[in-house]
Amino acid sequence: MILVTGATGNIGSELVKQLVAKGAPVRVITRDEKNVSHLDPAVERVIGDRHDPAVVRQAAQGADKVFMLAILFDKNHEADRLLIEEAKQAGAGQMVMISSGTVRIETNAIGRLHREKEELIEQSGISWTFLRPGGFMSNSLQWAETIKSQSKVFNPMGKGKTSPISPYDIAGVAAVALTSPGHERKAYDLTGAELLSTPEQVEILSKVIGKPIDSVDIPVEVATERAVASGLPEALVKSLAELWVQVRTEAYTFHTNEVERLTGRPAQTFETWCREHRSAFV
Repeated sequence: MILVTGATGNIGSELVKQLVAKGAPVRVITRDEKNVSHLDPAVERVIGDRHDPAVVRQAAQGADKVFMLAILFDKNHEADRLLIEEAKQAGAGQMVMISSGTVRIETNAIGRLHREKEELIEQSGISWTFLRPGGFMSNSLQWAETIKSQSKVFNPMGKGKTSPISPYDIAGVAAVALTSPGHERKAYDLTGAELLSTPEQVEILSKVIGKPIDSVDIPVEVATERAVASGLPEALVKSLAELWVQVRTEAYTFHTNEVERLTGRPAQTFETWCREHRSAFV
C-alpha cells in the first residue's frame, strides 16, 4: 500500500493517476472528502487533519511506502514529524518526499526548511528518496490575472534562466521511485527540458494563447512589496526575493536530464504545458 499526502495538489493528483495506472494500491489522506470524490473507487480514503495523531495513524497503518508533500510553514514541523513517526511505527520501508532545488542555496529559508524535513526522515531510519525540483511550470498560473487584465507579466528575474518542470513529470519520477527498486537513499535534482528566461516563457505562452503579452522587468524590491501586500507569509517573501536575485544574476541556473533517465521519456516542454493549460490564461 502506498500512502499519498497532498493528493489534491498539482503533483499529488497526477501521482495518484499514475500509480493507479500502474496497478499500485493507493491510499490518500485529505481533510475534505469532496476533494477526492472524483478519484478511482479503488483508491482508499482517510479523511481528517494531518495534525491529528489518530487520523495519521489510521492512514499509515499497512502502508509500506509513503509519499510526503511537506507542510512548509508548520510550527516545529509538527505534521511532518507526526507522519514520519507513524510511518515508522507502521513499518513503512520508504518515504519519497518532494523537497526543493533551493536546498542548494544555503542561505535560503525555503531551502533550509526543506532540508530540515529531509533530515527528519534521514534520522528516522526509514529509507528515503528526495525529489528536488526547480521552479514549477504551474507557477506561471500566477500570471493569469495580469495577462487577462493588462496583457502583461511583471518579472523580477530579468533575463536569468531557469528550467521549469511540469508537475506531471515530478509525479512521474515519484511514481517510479515508489514502484521500482534502486531509489533508496538517493536525492534527485529535477528540471524541465529547457532553460528559459521569463521573457522567453512569456513569448511561448503568448503564441499559445494567440495574444500579445509584454514581459515587464521590475526591481526585486517592487516585486517584494507587491508580494507582502498580497498577504504572503514574510518568510516566504524573503526567500522568494533571494531566489529572484539568484535567478537574475544567473546563480541559480541548473539543468538535469533526470526526468528522462528515470522515467524513460523526455521531460515535458513548457509549450506543451501551456497548451494543456491554455484555458487558464484566456
